[in-house]
Amino acid sequence: MEKLLVEHFDQRLKCLTGGYRERMNRLAIFDPLYELGRKSGRDQRGNPIDWFSLGFLALLFFFESMLTRRRQTSVRDLAQYLHSLNRAGPIMVDELGFQKLAREIVDTFRDASGKRKEKVFYNWETARQETIYYSLLEVRESDLTQNIQYYTLTERGLELVFATKEYFAEFHLSINQLVLRKQLEKGELNSALREIDEMRVAVEELRRKMRQLNNEVQRNIISHETQQRYMKILDDTHARLAREHEEFNELQAFVGQTKRKLEYEMESEKERLAYSLLIQISRELDTVHHLHRTLLDDSITLKRKALQAARESLYHAGLTAFNFNQDLTSRMVTSPLPTMAVQGLMRPFARLSIIQGWSPMEAFAPQKTIKGTEDEDDIGDGRCFLVADTTALESSFYAGQRRNFRLFSRLVRQLLGERRDIRLSEVLEALGQSEEHSHLPTSRSFFEFWLLLHQISPLRPQATEPDERSHLAGEIISAFADMREVDVQEETQILVPTERYRIQEMRLTVRV
Repeated sequence: MEKLLVEHFDQRLKCLTGGYRERMNRLAIFDPLYELGRKSGRDQRGNPIDWFSLGFLALLFFFESMLTRRRQTSVRDLAQYLHSLNRAGPIMVDELGFQKLAREIVDTFRDASGKRKEKVFYNWETARQETIYYSLLEVRESDLTQNIQYYTLTERGLELVFATKEYFAEFHLSINQLVLRKQLEKGELNSALREIDEMRVAVEELRRKMRQLNNEVQRNIISHETQQRYMKILDDTHARLAREHEEFNELQAFVGQTKRKLEYEMESEKERLAYSLLIQISRELDTVHHLHRTLLDDSITLKRKALQAARESLYHAGLTAFNFNQDLTSRMVTSPLPTMAVQGLMRPFARLSIIQGWSPMEAFAPQKTIKGTEDEDDIGDGRCFLVADTTALESSFYAGQRRNFRLFSRLVRQLLGERRDIRLSEVLEALGQSEEHSHLPTSRSFFEFWLLLHQISPLRPQATEPDERSHLAGEIISAFADMREVDVQEETQILVPTERYRIQEMRLTVRV
């Protein structure tokens, strides 16, 4: 029996150094306080200065600034607080002396150059020298005009403040909720307001950790085992958030009941003050609950991202492991397979069929009518079709279109020169380089010209009767009168000359 006890004890001793780095990491944040405690200094009376307690007061001061949403907290503010707190205290130092003390404390918590604190130790679990980096304070923002920096507690600084309350960080919010309920039951409303402020800071800290967890999930899930580990963390986090959410609902219901009771009993000044405090508590609690609800939604999103990251990891692993020749080609060639089996084997690797078509129902869609009194600047704006109607030739719209088409046709003919073909993209490039005509590709009339040109293609100017040259196409026909045939064919490329318009690439070919 004694031998079994000795073996059991020896087995326990082997596990003694497990998680040694994490334990040292929690202890390291206390080093700046002890570093302050080792400083030697005396006040104006010659009495020693308690640097350790001043450093802890500084941490509590920055923590209180976070609770009260005070974003700008500088060394000067810390010095004023310490000076006012010490009016009847043991340290005999003037206001300028407290500014030096405050600067010394901030520099101990955070190096003036921004370099993080470090702790070098021997890790008995891994049997090697390791280093931990941390910082208790960080610069939130700076005022360069006055050369002032504003500080706030980092995550490690908050851990140090929370550690002085002797409870675990993961249960911080739950304990706050229990304390708040007891304070409300006892009528300690001022203390309840402060507890809600601490709850808000805890929720914001939890939000930061979930953001960090989100980055880890997207970056580190590369196997099924890793996914299971993160899924367990996410499940535990979601369960805890769900319990806290239910407690928030009960707290809000309790505050509402208490407030309704006081509505009928506000006879004294004390009761009216309590009612106003309850209104403020209800408002602040609702704000914290809203922030917490967003975390509950984020936890669900995180679980979905974890599953998506696992699927992508498996997909890329499959791509890496898949060999086309060995897994597909050899399978089809070496073993006789029926036609249906070959189709089933190839189907996952085949492209989806793409059908490009035009529905005849587009022709029966509602169209906007064209009024003859519209200005040239509004040419084609909101109109779906070009109608070559000779009865509307005198309208300003068609008069402007005829002028535009005459200009476009002449420019295309000039750019074509002695060549036999030209593309729309070449025309757009040439017009864009011209100072005189650089505005033309932004006009809808320019695109209507090409659409009509494609619509009437192939165009045979020499075979066109004179009476057919009275409509809009007549301007195009006149510009290419020396050509036997003009043909415009579309190509697959899509051109985007402006943010407003897109048009398919076209190729204009002429035959003399």
